[in-house]
Amino acid sequence: MTSLSPFQATDLFELNPINLDPLTENFNIGFYLEYLTAWPSLFFKSSEISSECKDIISGYMMGKTEGKGKDWHTHITAVTIHHSYRRIGLASYLCNNLEYITDAKPHETRFIDLFVRVNNSLALHLYEKLGYSVYRRVVGYYGGENEYPMDTKTINDHKDAFDMRKGMKRDKGEGTRENGREYRVLPHEVRF
Repeated sequence: MTSLSPFQATDLFELNPINLDPLTENFNIGFYLEYLTAWPSLFFKSSEISSECKDIISGYMMGKTEGKGKDWHTHITAVTIHHSYRRIGLASYLCNNLEYITDAKPHETRFIDLFVRVNNSLALHLYEKLGYSVYRRVVGYYGGENEYPMDTKTINDHKDAFDMRKGMKRDKGEGTRENGREYRVLPHEVRF
């Protein structure tokens, strides 16, 4: 049975089975601790009870709120699932829980956004199934400092990201757009 609980700093010692996976973005310890301090209610884990009656972290969600006015939104920084617990709806469960939390007070955000590699078809399918749509293509988002793109004409499915969004009830369709896959920006143009 899956249970959700707040992420604790000591949980960082148990993330290797989840983070040492090619589908998972990794961050330094300070980054995790920043989220834990600034947005503790939006950083939570899912746990399972093992055959030895020990809790095992099966996944986690890192989110934050940012922006102002029409750009006030929830950002999914990371949602990742241990490989042994994939394809059972756990990622959807974590995403839906974050949506439930941030749609209510005190957050009441207008939309939820996230970035996903253009070539990550499994994640794209998941997010589209959850109601997210592509808002724009960020050319060179995953390219690194030494590979900054010069323009938006040259695309690369391994280095580009889709900025995906799902409008909340206060958004009324203003935070999403049709044909977002065709709308291209550079990383420095992504500001809130």
